[in-house]
Amino acid sequence: MAQLPENPILSKQVNKIVLTYNPSNMKTRITILLLFVTTFSFSQELPDLKAYSKDIGFNTNFLLNGIINSSGNPFDLMLKKQKTSNKAVRYGIQLFTDITTSTYQSSGYYQQRDYYSFSLSIGKEKQLQLNKRWIFYFGGDVAPFYQYYKEGQYSSGQLDYETLNKEVGMRVSPFIGIRFQILDRLYVSTEALLRLSYGRKETFWKSYDDTNTVTSETSQSFNNVVLGAFPASGVSIFYRF
Repeated sequence: MAQLPENPILSKQVNKIVLTYNPSNMKTRITILLLFVTTFSFSQELPDLKAYSKDIGFNTNFLLNGIINSSGNPFDLMLKKQKTSNKAVRYGIQLFTDITTSTYQSSGYYQQRDYYSFSLSIGKEKQLQLNKRWIFYFGGDVAPFYQYYKEGQYSSGQLDYETLNKEVGMRVSPFIGIRFQILDRLYVSTEALLRLSYGRKETFWKSYDDTNTVTSETSQSFNNVVLGAFPASGVSIFYRF
């Protein structure tokens, strides 16, 4: 049987119809639509962080350290004010005390160390909700600080020498953190940070004789710049209201 010549117009129209209703293209479009709807629905289920305007919390280090090791008692108290659904302003107070006495075995020598640190901080925090429970956040704090360190060595109850350090300065601390929502009003968090500090430091050293008279002393003042990295090792508890 003779074959009919191909109609170029009909051929183009058929090809166009096949391309338009290609099952593969339709599947891709349906998949993208479903992903869009799913993502939109998921985002709608995330809690509104601005539902509570304030968070107040403290670190648990001083509790654990008080049980495990009584020589140091760090304490951080922080208030967060939620400005938008993903931004907050932070206000903090940091206190640290370390009072220890070291006795040398089989001798009458011992050392007394007193260390105190105090700072106030203010900063900003930006939050990214990963799901209903987990929230990633990052930001930075600025904190003026004061540190005091005194060490004395004694022999049979008599002071041999003492060292005194005082420092006043400012810290800048960028941070990243993660928090877990336990209840609607209660969550725990941990954060890692870099700390760049600049301070004016004064040091004093004195030695004494058996009559408690100063035999020699020195002092100096200098600028002190320190950069340190602090991993996420502590856990803080926050209450929202």
